[in-house]
Amino acid sequence: MKNYEYNLKEILKFSIPLVLTSLSASLMFNVDRLVLAHYSLNSMNAAALAGNFIAMISFIVVSIAQIATVFVGQYNGMGEYKKTGWAAWQMVYLGLLSFFVFIPLAIFCHHLDIFPEYCRQDGIKYLKILAPFAGLQAISAALSAFFIGRGKSFIIISVVISINILNFLLNIGLVFGIEGYVAPMGIAGSATATVISAIIYALTLLIIFLNKKNRETYNTSDNKFRKKLFFDCIKTGFPLSLGKLMSLLAWFIILSMFNYTSKDLAIIETFAVSVWVVFIFFADGSGRALSSLSANLIGNNDLQKIQDLLTLFLKLNIVVCAIFSIPLVFHQDIMFWFIDGANESTVHLRSDFQFVFVSMWIVIFTDGVYYLICGVLNSGGDTKFPMYLELITLWVGCVLPTAVLYFTGNLTTIRVTYTLLPIIGIVNSVVIYIRYKKLKWFTRLVETTA
Repeated sequence: MKNYEYNLKEILKFSIPLVLTSLSASLMFNVDRLVLAHYSLNSMNAAALAGNFIAMISFIVVSIAQIATVFVGQYNGMGEYKKTGWAAWQMVYLGLLSFFVFIPLAIFCHHLDIFPEYCRQDGIKYLKILAPFAGLQAISAALSAFFIGRGKSFIIISVVISINILNFLLNIGLVFGIEGYVAPMGIAGSATATVISAIIYALTLLIIFLNKKNRETYNTSDNKFRKKLFFDCIKTGFPLSLGKLMSLLAWFIILSMFNYTSKDLAIIETFAVSVWVVFIFFADGSGRALSSLSANLIGNNDLQKIQDLLTLFLKLNIVVCAIFSIPLVFHQDIMFWFIDGANESTVHLRSDFQFVFVSMWIVIFTDGVYYLICGVLNSGGDTKFPMYLELITLWVGCVLPTAVLYFTGNLTTIRVTYTLLPIIGIVNSVVIYIRYKKLKWFTRLVETTA
């Protein structure tokens, strides 16, 4: 067995690609919103609702596909290198199957009643272009798992950065047009830019996955469907998937309630969710990095190093959150530059924005702790408890009170919701740490023979 030794430099080298990979799909959606904020706040709100709806559905399969990282990591930790591509292939097949859901969703999305009238036309237009290709996110997640699970994901940095730069440039060119070449396409251009970027991203990962070196060393051309492994991945990943689905559904419902209450509240919530999604994927990426490293160490039966790794990652979370405090707490003008981009007056909302940004910073810190500890639990297959915890606290502690205010006609401020969210974050962090200390997660999921 390998003797794994990790120092800070190696941790950062491994974690940064994970953060970028986790952030990539979310960043594409948020680039759409931020570019559209300079085009039309109505289009931005439509893209936020439609993007959250697609994310809510697609993350069911994306979250399951991501669990391949754990299986790759445990096989790698046990020295079973020729098997490291197996789980990735099974989850690619899951991504392909998801197209049977997303294509009909695109065809019949005009029947969905999820948009206020003022942004319905834009929202349906965005969905019809984006939805047929949503399965690409799961395929990309599955292919990424092969690199992430082996701790060799640094190459993904260049791929992710390049794809997101491309998405940004395409958004600018297609939304606003290029004089003499491309007519302004508005929200349709934003969706088209994201689809083109997602296709190129998946194809690039597939080419690297199947290159000569990986075929010879890791047998990545072995694309046999393995029923047991396929369903083991689904069984292990489904609780995590369901948890993310219900979490995204909660955010979608909250966003919808604010959208139907007033345009002002919708604008604040859209930016708040965009901030949360962008920054929390740093925590999610770090959590997946820790999960992959922990899976290798479980394969090597080394508990102490897992505990040391978690301590190091928690310290890094403090440093990262200190950086995030600059735009969210101390220099909020950075955030207001994006908010004011559409030249529509939001001066009267500044006080609420300031309150929400500070609240979001607290949430980001506590969620960082939560996601990291969940990463350790997930590495041993303990995915149900985090799901139950997150669902109970978010739905009972936030969605329900917000819904009561909405249905009684008292949802006049966003501050109640963003007072509850930091409290929920603190509770989740404390409870998940208690679960971690019980060591029920320290379990092997794979065997040395298959």
